[in-house]
Amino acid sequence: MSSKPILLGISGPSSCGKTTLARLLTRIFPHSSILHADDFYFPDSQIPMRGDLQDWDCAEAIDVKRLVAALKRLKTGESVEAVHDGVASTEIPEEEVKGVKTAIDEKAIERLQNDVADWEKNLKSERKDWARSPLVIIDGFLLFGDSVREIRDELDIKILLRSTYEDSKQRREARSGYNTHEGYWEDPPGYFDQIVWPNYVKNHEFLFQGSDVQGPVNEAASESVGIEVVPGMGQKTLWETLKYV
Repeated sequence: MSSKPILLGISGPSSCGKTTLARLLTRIFPHSSILHADDFYFPDSQIPMRGDLQDWDCAEAIDVKRLVAALKRLKTGESVEAVHDGVASTEIPEEEVKGVKTAIDEKAIERLQNDVADWEKNLKSERKDWARSPLVIIDGFLLFGDSVREIRDELDIKILLRSTYEDSKQRREARSGYNTHEGYWEDPPGYFDQIVWPNYVKNHEFLFQGSDVQGPVNEAASESVGIEVVPGMGQKTLWETLKYV
């Protein structure tokens, strides 16, 4: 049985918990790792402008060609570290992120780890040629839109988290800023309403009835591109979301 890596894409609105979820999944699934799409931004000086604001939330801000090449290399068995080609990650290390390790009760994590172990044991007993496939989790704000279909097409599993406009805005504006390849970015006043939310709507409205990203899922549209939309509109607890995924 092939042990070809499985690429799991986790996307959704800004500050909806994508990276937190990805990090928890790596604790549950053996031989898993994370590739952060944010590490594939163009240099700060090449981020496109919308009026007098830099637009960090559009497809043109991401080096899509380099990211797609990295995904293809992952499928051949290369490691996450290798496909970075020596470019340092801009993500804050997990051990420096307050609250991540205590976001879910440790005993609950152990239960899920045991569930996965039991599932693998059953597979091995039923299929002697079964071998575990490495799991690479790709988290990013823009993985599934038509503007980045080259990325979407490389992903084996696609999961979209949801969040209301109000919750997304509150969480985004509560963040102090973001590391970039050349420095540090802080959202200027009004950035969420002018840049962040409009970009999310533009790239994801096709997945929802009436193009309303806060409305019901357009099942036909989501199934046509293989995207699983997590129910609950972001109101599920982190534990409930983790179990669902």
